[in-house]
Amino acid sequence: MNIALALPLLLAVPLVAVGAIALGASPRKTALWASWINLIPGFLVSGVVLRRGEIFYGPEGTNLREVFPVQFRLGLDGLSLPLLWLTLLVTVAAIGVARADVKRAMEYHICLLLVGLGALGAFLSLDLFYFFSFHEVALIPSFLLIGIWGQGDRTGAAWRMTLYLVLGSLLLLIALIGLVWAAPETARTLDWRVLTETLRAQPIPASQQTYLAALLIAGFGTLVSLVPFHSWAPGGYASAPAPAAMLHAGVLKKFGIYGLLRLALPLTPLGWRELSWIVGLMLAGNILYLGLASLAQRDFRWLLGFSSAMHMGTIFLGLISGTVLGLGGALVLMVGHGLSAALGFAVAGEVGQRAGTTWMKDLGGLATRTPKLWFYLMIAGMASIGLPGLANFAGEIMIFFGAWSAHPFLVGIAAWGVVLSSVAMLRAIRSIATGPVSSALDSKKGSDLNGFQEVWPFALLTALLFLMGLVPNLVLGPARPVLERLIQP
Repeated sequence: MNIALALPLLLAVPLVAVGAIALGASPRKTALWASWINLIPGFLVSGVVLRRGEIFYGPEGTNLREVFPVQFRLGLDGLSLPLLWLTLLVTVAAIGVARADVKRAMEYHICLLLVGLGALGAFLSLDLFYFFSFHEVALIPSFLLIGIWGQGDRTGAAWRMTLYLVLGSLLLLIALIGLVWAAPETARTLDWRVLTETLRAQPIPASQQTYLAALLIAGFGTLVSLVPFHSWAPGGYASAPAPAAMLHAGVLKKFGIYGLLRLALPLTPLGWRELSWIVGLMLAGNILYLGLASLAQRDFRWLLGFSSAMHMGTIFLGLISGTVLGLGGALVLMVGHGLSAALGFAVAGEVGQRAGTTWMKDLGGLATRTPKLWFYLMIAGMASIGLPGLANFAGEIMIFFGAWSAHPFLVGIAAWGVVLSSVAMLRAIRSIATGPVSSALDSKKGSDLNGFQEVWPFALLTALLFLMGLVPNLVLGPARPVLERLIQP
C-alpha cells in the first residue's frame, strides 16, 4: 500500500461524510464518526513524517511552462504536522460539543465538516491554487454558521467578517500571483516547494520583495486579525455558535500565520526584515489595544474574542524574532492558543446554553452550581493567561527568550500583555464562578455537564493543553529542521 494515499484520504473522509449527511444519514453521528475515523490516516502519515521528515502525494513534474498549471499535490512536513493534528482534534471536539437538536441540523453539521475540510486542505496543499482555494472553501460555511445559527448581531458580524476576510484574501491572491511571476519564466510553478528553491537560488530584487512582503503581511494579517485589520474577529467569535468559534479561532485563523511562515519568510526575506518594524508596531497594537479592550468587556464571549485576537500579537513577535527558538515558540503558541481558544469558546457555549446569557454581571456561583463546567473554565482561563504547565506558557516563554536579543522593547510590551490578559481573565472567572448562585444558573436548565457524552470534548482539550505544556518538543521536535531552513540566508 502506498502510504501517501493517506493524505488525500484525510480530505476524502469528511467529504464522504458531507455526502452521507446530505443523503439522509444522522448529521451529528455521521460527522462525529467521520472526525474520529480521520484520526487513522492522520496517525499513518504522522509516522512517516517522524521517520523521514516529510511525505508527499501527487504528480512530481516541475518543468511547467504552461500558464499557471494547477496540479493536485499534497504534502506534510514538520511545520504542517502540528497544524494537521490541531485541526483533526479541534474538529473532533467541536462536533462533540455541537448539539444534535439544533435547527437545520443537516446543514449545520455539513458546515462544520466543511470548515474542518478547508483547514485540512490549506495545511496539506503544495499547490498555491489549492492552498488558497481550500481556505476560501472554509470561509463560506463560517459565514453561514454565524449568519444562521449565531446570536446577538449575527447578521452584522457575519457580513463584517466576510468583507474583511474577502479583502484580505484579495490582497493575498495578488501577492501569490506576484510571487509566481517573480520567478524566471521557465521555472514558474504553483508548487511552493519548487518556487522556494527557485527564488532562493535567484532571489527577487529587494524593492520587489518589500512590495510582496507588504501584500503578504496585509493579506495574511487580515485573516489573522492583526491590528488594524482586527475588528471583524471579536464580534464574529462572540456571535458565532460555539463549535464554529472553536473551529475558526482555534484552527482556521492559524492559516494566516502558517502562510507567513511558509511563504513570506523564505521567499521575501529581505522584504520581511525591511518591514519587521511595521509588524512590530502592529503586534504592539494587538497586545496593548486589544488587551485594554479586553478589560472593558462585560460579555464573556466578547472577552474571549478580544483575548483571541490579542494573543496573535505575541505569535507575531515570534515570527519577527529571527531565531529558531522564537519561531518554534510561535508554532507552539499557535497550537496552544488553538486548544485554549477552542476550550474557552466551548465553555462559553455551555454557560450560554445553561444560563441563557454570557453577561458576566448576570452570572455567579458557577463553581457551586456546575463544578465540572467551572473546572474547565479555570483550565481555559489559566491556559489563556500562560500558566506554567499549560501549552500557552511554553510557547510564550520560548518567544520571549527567542526575541529578546533583537526586540527587547517588544518583549517588554508582550510581558505587559500577559498582565492585561491575566487581569481581564481572572476578573471574569471571579465574576462568573464565585459569589452567590445567580438566578440564571439557579434554574432547572442550569445543570452541570452530565455524563461522558457531554464531558469528553472538554476533557480531550484539557489533556492536550497539559500534554503540549509539559512536552512542547512534540511540536518543536519535528518542526525544528524546517524552521532552521526558514531563517537560512
